[in-house]
Amino acid sequence: MRLKNCVKINEKTTLIPQESMISFNFNTCNSYLIKINPNEFAIIDPGISKKQLKEALKINKVDVSDLKYIYLTHSHSDHLALIDYLKSVNPEIRTLIHSFEVNFIESVKDYFNLLFDLSLLQQNQKYRDFLAAIQFNITKDPKIKVNKSLQMIFDIWNIKPRTIDKRFEDGDHLEGDLRVIHVPGHSPGMCFFLDESNNTLFSSDIHLSRLGANISGNLTNVSDLKDSIIFAKELVKKKDIHMILSGHGTNPITDNLIIRLKQFYSSILRKENQILTLLKQNGKLSLTQITNITFKKNKERFQKYLVNQPFFQDSIIIAEASELISNRNLLRELERLKKIKSVEQNSELWWILKK
Repeated sequence: MRLKNCVKINEKTTLIPQESMISFNFNTCNSYLIKINPNEFAIIDPGISKKQLKEALKINKVDVSDLKYIYLTHSHSDHLALIDYLKSVNPEIRTLIHSFEVNFIESVKDYFNLLFDLSLLQQNQKYRDFLAAIQFNITKDPKIKVNKSLQMIFDIWNIKPRTIDKRFEDGDHLEGDLRVIHVPGHSPGMCFFLDESNNTLFSSDIHLSRLGANISGNLTNVSDLKDSIIFAKELVKKKDIHMILSGHGTNPITDNLIIRLKQFYSSILRKENQILTLLKQNGKLSLTQITNITFKKNKERFQKYLVNQPFFQDSIIIAEASELISNRNLLRELERLKKIKSVEQNSELWWILKK
């Protein structure tokens, strides 16, 4: 397992980098330890390992009992992987998240609805085993059989009902001089945290990495995400923000912040243009046909990546399900922009260019 060393950004903030995907930990993100006063700390998005947490605490010469808050930017499982451990070793720690995200933390059924359109996946037999695994993890019905590969993946995700101690809203101030800024799109209640003491922005999954924007969630709204990225650019200018600390990728980000945000925005436009090009070339396509084309390269990459990991082969099916929903979200956005339209032929929905 590859671990990057924790980095003390300044006297207040310590970066705990996410684990390498080579470790096959799909539940990981960059986390941040924040000093809120001389004796107490908060942790932002604990998508890390126990080893990493212990290193960060050691660097700051503090104990886990000194952690007062868990601040969550949103409810995706990769941002809260260590939350159960933190609660077990420090029962006094309090978990906070935006009110729009609370149900996704407290209800397993709501969480899977956040990520996957189950009715859409039910239309294709290839997702049958994956849907069964979702239903088992929602209901715990022993009659539902789940294959070993899928259950290993679900065990890593570790989705379970958890308790939120306090909800915050846009504009609220958290201990540590952090202002909450609601930036929906990636998820309904995702938030930035602006450190007003040093003009640093914790940008969560507007992460500016080379992977580009993730729009694969069932409740992801592409239009809202675009607006949030534009807002981030304006915020960087208005508040003279000189550092972004994001949920994924290499951090801290200190150079060319506006350009990096523009590039991140462009990653969405490239995906839209890919679909427009496919429709121009083919005349009409169904969502399934579009996904078969766009997922081809990703499937080849996954198969190569997983050649020595047979127990994770089902992650290809999950990735394809995510691609399907991502394409559906893009089609909805392109229809909103009046660039394409949907037509129904023989009880199947087709997409064509708008004339």
